[in-house]
Amino acid sequence: MPKPSQAHLERTINRKDPIEDRQKTLNQMHYYMGAKLVEVRIDPQKVMYRWSVEDRGDLQTFTLSAFWGDSEKKILSGENPLKGEELVNCAKANASAGIKQAATLCGYASNLDSFRANLTKAIQELELPEESFQKLLA
Repeated sequence: MPKPSQAHLERTINRKDPIEDRQKTLNQMHYYMGAKLVEVRIDPQKVMYRWSVEDRGDLQTFTLSAFWGDSEKKILSGENPLKGEELVNCAKANASAGIKQAATLCGYASNLDSFRANLTKAIQELELPEESFQKLLA
């Protein structure tokens, strides 16, 4: 049986909760992920983390994913980039890291043109407002 090379942690947060409470939950997720990685003998400083956020009305579901080994290499290679709703959720959650980092975390390596094109396509297909993604599309 192959050794796992990724881990995921998910939490649902109410948008109406105070920003401090929501940020506390996200910080706790990062801490808990690190503790779990240490528990299975993975150095939390040597993994790649990726956030994803899915909006459902007043609720947002945040997923923190950790990748190492083969899974990390696969993402960084740019061979299997995210598409559609998965791409939108990943791009939205990682936009604050900048376009290069968001593209890398979404599986596009350094191909920013392909990242922008696929993100634009996904936004149009899902009928989302492009203004929410201006930082990544500019």
